[in-house]
Amino acid sequence: MHFMRSYGLKRVMDQLFSSARMSFMKVLNIIPYLRLELVGSMDSNIYFPPDGFGALEENLLTGKNIYFEAPSIRDADTIIDLGAHAGSFTTFAILHSRPRARIVAVEPNEKNFRLLSINIEMLKDVIKEKELCVHALRKAVWIKRGPLSFVDTGWSEGGHISDAMHQRDATTRANAITLDDVLDLGRGKVVVKMDIEGAEVPVLALSKSLGKVTRLAVEAHGNEAVLFRLLKLRGYEPKVVVYRLNPTLSKYWLAVKPRVYGLTIAAYRSLVTCAFKPKITLIKASKPCDERAQIDV
Repeated sequence: MHFMRSYGLKRVMDQLFSSARMSFMKVLNIIPYLRLELVGSMDSNIYFPPDGFGALEENLLTGKNIYFEAPSIRDADTIIDLGAHAGSFTTFAILHSRPRARIVAVEPNEKNFRLLSINIEMLKDVIKEKELCVHALRKAVWIKRGPLSFVDTGWSEGGHISDAMHQRDATTRANAITLDDVLDLGRGKVVVKMDIEGAEVPVLALSKSLGKVTRLAVEAHGNEAVLFRLLKLRGYEPKVVVYRLNPTLSKYWLAVKPRVYGLTIAAYRSLVTCAFKPKITLIKASKPCDERAQIDV
């Protein structure tokens, strides 16, 4: 009986949090984008949607990256960003890549892609100095080429594709390419970061060229067991890595400009991490022969 009461209370709290979070996102979305100044370990400017703070935390805010550490980026000949959003991982890749590396960023959302393109342009001096080859594609990654519905959830990190062309709440269309199409742009050692909102299992399962990839880091969306088995069957050594967000993230936001935005997200992140202890689950995988990849998993 006590268990049932606790479970019921948890469900109520989760529902209240979800409602409050969506309301918070709607308020943030009043502002189409911000130019953020990241001070500290990653001194840089980046254009970003105000509700995209999670992506910044994952890729740039702390100077570290949850998908790949800087040595893995430097070791790669090709870095692929699937679900590039506004370009926080792409920015990390450009800053830490080796000279003459190739970087491919794929993002279907029109607003996010516009910011991604601006952020790449802001790094043009770095790109030129390092002689990088950077491709930005406004595409969705799916199991086949062709038009798809893109479902706009109203949250910049939550949009997803649907092959149902008449989905009621889809607001835009996106052209799809396959993972193999993207891998054709690569060469040498290839690392892939994948955050494609639930499409990862069919995309990986139907790829004929997955063997070209040296290392992967895939954000799971409740399907980590399936992803683990799939990558194991395809000859990789996968591991489940869980990142638990904690209140120390707030201190990084205190240094972000505009100050009002930084303080707002710092307060929000402090409250949420203390009350709900959110987590991010990744499947990181490397080929057995790639011993150096183990530093990331």
